[in-house]
Amino acid sequence: MRLRAIALLILLPLSALGADSPDAVYAKVHRAAMAGDLEELIKYSPTKRRAEIQAMNAASKDAQLKMARHLLPRGYQVHRTTVQVDGHAIVLVSGPWFGEGEKPLTMYGVVRMVLEDGEWKFEESNWSTQKPPELAGPKPAAASATVKPPPGVPMKTAPSAYSETPDGQGRRKLQVN
Repeated sequence: MRLRAIALLILLPLSALGADSPDAVYAKVHRAAMAGDLEELIKYSPTKRRAEIQAMNAASKDAQLKMARHLLPRGYQVHRTTVQVDGHAIVLVSGPWFGEGEKPLTMYGVVRMVLEDGEWKFEESNWSTQKPPELAGPKPAAASATVKPPPGVPMKTAPSAYSETPDGQGRRKLQVN
């Protein structure tokens, strides 16, 4: 049993390194949402969520896409990505959101990703005008990348490097720098 746990701790980070990074997958999710491409969004959803989306009627699918396009900022900046050995990742992002007013609001997003069959999948995102506590501390070196795609131009992300840090609960986190 202990050997199995050790093997899991070794193999999970290695499988994460072979997959696109969480921030690269989020870039694909964001691009698909902005383009209104539901089929592309489904590719990056966990199995359970894919089944829920596929079971929706056409009007519900259309409403979900419109809502996503309205609520997400058009461009964004990745501040920090934390990959945990339990197969989850958190990507902290911000971007300008143009709502009903003339001035853009800075929106902060906490994007949760999950590793499924060796690939990162978009689990959920929560957006707010309040800066998340994870961004209150000093910014780690080289943990920020700005993504500002012009309309119709594919997003590109730079490769990320991983580092391990203790999480204070006896586990180690892999962090994308």
